[in-house]
Amino acid sequence: MTDYNFLMESRLSPAQLQLVNALSRIANGEGINLYLVGGAVRDMTFGQAVVRDLDFAAEGDIQKILRHILKAAKSKRPPKGASAWGPAPAELVYSRIDKRREVAELLFANGVRAAIARCHQEVATRPGRQPVLKPAMIFEDLKSRDFAFNAMAISLHPNSRGLLLDPKNGAGDIERREIRALHSRSFWDDPVRIYRLYRLGLRLGFKPDEKTQRWLDAALEERTWANLSSEKQAEEIKAVLWEESPDHVFKLYHERGILAGLDRNLGRLAYDRFRKVGSFARKHPDADLFLLNFDCLASKMNGPQKQRLAKKVLDDPKQVKLALNLEREAKKVARLLAGAKCNVPSQAYKVLSQQPRPLLYYLQVYYPQTKVQSRVKNYLVKVPQLRGRLPENDLLVLGVKPGPQFDKILERVFLDQLDGKIKTHQQLTRELQSLAGVKEPAVPAPARTKKANEAPARRPERLAKIAHAAAKQRKNRRG
Repeated sequence: MTDYNFLMESRLSPAQLQLVNALSRIANGEGINLYLVGGAVRDMTFGQAVVRDLDFAAEGDIQKILRHILKAAKSKRPPKGASAWGPAPAELVYSRIDKRREVAELLFANGVRAAIARCHQEVATRPGRQPVLKPAMIFEDLKSRDFAFNAMAISLHPNSRGLLLDPKNGAGDIERREIRALHSRSFWDDPVRIYRLYRLGLRLGFKPDEKTQRWLDAALEERTWANLSSEKQAEEIKAVLWEESPDHVFKLYHERGILAGLDRNLGRLAYDRFRKVGSFARKHPDADLFLLNFDCLASKMNGPQKQRLAKKVLDDPKQVKLALNLEREAKKVARLLAGAKCNVPSQAYKVLSQQPRPLLYYLQVYYPQTKVQSRVKNYLVKVPQLRGRLPENDLLVLGVKPGPQFDKILERVFLDQLDGKIKTHQQLTRELQSLAGVKEPAVPAPARTKKANEAPARRPERLAKIAHAAAKQRKNRRG
């Protein structure tokens, strides 16, 4: 039997695992049963090296869990009962709560994405329309999901941690590399499952089983995919843009004749731009390229079409503004980086530190000029290394207490190191002492060493005795 505690420890990143542990402790403290569900469980069971997102299902009010996270993010302190909090609460950069569906989406600065939803049962209404949601327990929740391999959960309760719940034998489907819908009306109740089947099948190399294929063909013939709500369309577009090769997915949708079901303006796609971003992604697997992929998707649209798609797909107004101005802002920054005002590394740092991370990736993908590439790379690689080695302890030893002066000294030292003015530890020590107002101790004069042929030094008293004896001898000779 698979040990899912071991799988979580070995397959999840350290930050993901710490988040799982923190949320499970918070939920237990609130008396709520919490489960890791869906894609994360599927990918761990299949043996995927990278688990993309963490989806949690709670048997109870998720607000009781969220209030700890959101309160901690404001106070910049770990949530109560979460002593080993992974991504620091201050690193929570985005949160969106859908009160109707009782689901919260969270994004942390270290790239960890998570969703927490209340266990519910979906009751279908009309094709493409939002289903009616009813609170339920975990087994009812799993049985109302899209495919069997997504209807799996891992208990995070301390007394049953690591227990796999698999009411539809999704593990068997994973072993057979099959996608199996849970009932014959699946693609009518929620047509977005057509897109999801193709997308997951392409990523995992799975194929639908015989019954699912028949149901899929019938749904395609009836064009149920044309009934998607705007919310469902946006949900699927976002899912594709998070894929490693979104162009392959969009191309598959085009070949199946269902691309227009996601947006009426998705006709021509800039596959050459997708390939450039994909090439960069393979060299930088940790880079968040979501907005660059969106830019590829919308690059052949006119201004109003691009703006409408951005508002539809991107939830955060700041992201919308950035997505619509990536190219224009990148041109401005590229001109600055190529000019004389950025000849010194610290000058380039001050320019780049004010830019959002997606814009820096945009520069690396589309601006091959040597100066632009080297200065952006230097910022992304060297700056974090120097930041991680700032001499905070040395400054504390010198008696400087944390505060504005402390931070100012560290920033000055960091910029001098970046510019190559400080290269050795001795130079660093002298600079810290100077900035902290500590005088260097006086250097003692070196001790005088006796030369090999030098006569030993004689004391004055000894010399006087020798002189007196010599005078007495001369007097005796004269007498």
